[in-house]
Amino acid sequence: MKKLLYRIIPEKEGVIPYVYIANLGFPLYFLFQESGGRLLLGLFLMAIFIVAYRQVYWSPQHIPMLILIQISIILLFGFMYDPLYTFMIFISVYQLVRLPMQMLYVVCGLFTFFGLVLGYQVILTEEYYTLLNLGPPLFGGGILPFFMKGSIKYKEMSENLRRTAEELENKNREKTRLEESKKQMLADISHDLKTPITTIQGYSKALYEGVVKDEEQTKKYLKYIYDKSIRVTSLIDELFMYSKLDSPNVPIQRVYIDICEFYRGIIAEHYDLFEEKEMLLDIDIPDEKMMYSFDQKLLYRAISNLLQNTIKYNPVNTEIYLQLYQREDHLIVEIGDDGVGIHEELAQSLFEPFVRGDKSRVTDGGSGLGLAITKKIIELHNGCIKVDTSPKRGKTNFIIVLPFEKV
Repeated sequence: MKKLLYRIIPEKEGVIPYVYIANLGFPLYFLFQESGGRLLLGLFLMAIFIVAYRQVYWSPQHIPMLILIQISIILLFGFMYDPLYTFMIFISVYQLVRLPMQMLYVVCGLFTFFGLVLGYQVILTEEYYTLLNLGPPLFGGGILPFFMKGSIKYKEMSENLRRTAEELENKNREKTRLEESKKQMLADISHDLKTPITTIQGYSKALYEGVVKDEEQTKKYLKYIYDKSIRVTSLIDELFMYSKLDSPNVPIQRVYIDICEFYRGIIAEHYDLFEEKEMLLDIDIPDEKMMYSFDQKLLYRAISNLLQNTIKYNPVNTEIYLQLYQREDHLIVEIGDDGVGIHEELAQSLFEPFVRGDKSRVTDGGSGLGLAITKKIIELHNGCIKVDTSPKRGKTNFIIVLPFEKV
């Protein structure tokens, strides 16, 4: 039944057009009181009226012509049958507001003019009661459409203002969030740089002032200084990479290669690290080639970050699940494990800068930028990354989704 109704009037129009056309029942009732040729002619005009009414919703480009046809038929009924048939204008008034303002003036003006002519004829016949009944149709065809159109315009303006206000509010919230994020980032950078630099200063001062006499202790201090300088260099490199990826129009060097072999190669490079922690690998990568256009260096870094985090933050004997497959027009890369897991509340901010897996500000050798960089790289490839904290198997599953077109 619904399908039939939607073939008569488009679904987006709702039930309102049916409510208006239902009022055609009254003029039809009176029309059937006619006989012979007048009845047939009336039914023919009614049929044209209904078709024109329906086509307004299917042929927007012909709305002025279709409404003029309806107005003409209403006036014909008024002149040929009874002036009270002009009440049919209330059926078309809902469509009149779809006309451009200039066309609305023309159509309403014509209806008002011929309505007044009809009223003059009624005066000549001295049927003053009928003349009084012509008032509502004249109002409905000459004035009401302007009220309705003004109301619709006001509603649209109110809606536009509401939308604009919401957009401004959202932008202000986003601006505030970004400012707070920048402040937090600066605080985190200061913290992460201050700790190793303070250590370097302390040990180097001890060496410079000759406090340390023992050669073994001196080597130990030099090793501390070296390790901390590597930590600072690594943090600065990560920060530079994040800033570079965060800037607009980042150039990426795409090449078409087999992403299956590429993924296998990254896993192979990390195999020794997996083996050190006696991790069990469950690898599911297709044997056939899957040619894909991407930046090798960037995507290598993104996947490598995920693998290194998986190794670093999970205990010995953790089982690792590595998958690559195609789903419709997307490539899916999954890196999961049955290790320590990640809390759902942390997962929501895991890809923000300086967020670590344990959400603590400990010196664990990581910069806290790895996952943020990974997200930026995936987004540069028009993809997305998410973390599933309750996967079907294991406890954590990182999912990379990339748009895929076969070559």
